[in-house]
Amino acid sequence: MMIAPRLKCLLRNCAACVLLFCAISTSQAQSLMLSPDSPDRYVVKEGDTLWDIASLFLEQPWRWPDIWQRNPQVENPDLIYPGDVLNLVYVNGSPRIMLERSGRQVVRLSPQVRESALPSPIPVIPRQALSGFLAQNRIVDKAAFEAAPYILSSTTDNLIMGAGHEIFVRGQWQSKINQYEVFRLGAAYRETGSKEILGQEAVRLGAINILADEGDGLKRAVILSSDEELKAGDRLLPRESNPIDPSFFPTIPAQQIKGTIIGLLGKESQAAQFDSIVLNRGERDGLRVGDVLTIERALASVRDPVSGKDVALPASDIGVVLTYQTFEKLSYGVILSLTQPAAVGDILSAP
Repeated sequence: MMIAPRLKCLLRNCAACVLLFCAISTSQAQSLMLSPDSPDRYVVKEGDTLWDIASLFLEQPWRWPDIWQRNPQVENPDLIYPGDVLNLVYVNGSPRIMLERSGRQVVRLSPQVRESALPSPIPVIPRQALSGFLAQNRIVDKAAFEAAPYILSSTTDNLIMGAGHEIFVRGQWQSKINQYEVFRLGAAYRETGSKEILGQEAVRLGAINILADEGDGLKRAVILSSDEELKAGDRLLPRESNPIDPSFFPTIPAQQIKGTIIGLLGKESQAAQFDSIVLNRGERDGLRVGDVLTIERALASVRDPVSGKDVALPASDIGVVLTYQTFEKLSYGVILSLTQPAAVGDILSAP
């Protein structure tokens, strides 16, 4: 039976597509590099972090979602708890991590009140780095910030105020909000080349609680905490709660991103592991919470001793940063690993 030329062409194209798909799948599987000492089975312990476990299995821990197998039969499969067992298996030749969550032993108990701590899922990164995820510094609109309520004075005429002091505060208030955070204007970040204003930072100084309404916009409050001395004129913004979602995974940006470090949230001139940094890329550039970027250090050109010409050297990778809060034009990130201190001007790019 003769096959029509068009059908032959269609069959050839289908076969080529299948071969191409297989080649791509094989390439992707090969590019996903397991760590040389990756275990076949790992029991999660107290103190573990998702980043540590991903590093245990992968040379590129930010590619954890590529091997994480979400088990539909397990309650909360996106969360990993101490005692869970992670098994390294292969599905169609590609590595996968399967979660094994054993059921609890059934014990008959007599009726009475009992208290027990609820198990907590392991965090993404070590707990000493979690302060970066909390509501601290913010990027604000300067005009709206300067219209916010403010500290008027202490109740005892002290010029400097701190935790435990009662104070008077004044302004236009939002109803049913009693907890506020205290801020002072910080740096105004600009793009290096164009000088475009990327954002105005408000530095968090402490927190207060409203005690009583004294009328005419005046309220009495108590300072709950202060990172440094508070002064008259410091502004008040409603307290924000940014709970850490332990189920999000470090991810590779959906598109190519190239940026720089333009600020450090600490007071040092250099940043170390678990310090927070300011990135000059944000939501408009496609950056998302959880995206991982590599930190690169540009190297000065050198003079070739043979040709006598200057030779530009490629940038050197010095670390990895995890984006944890994004704004329109800026983002905050926490440094997960470093081979040398990071600084303003270092290059950021998708791995």
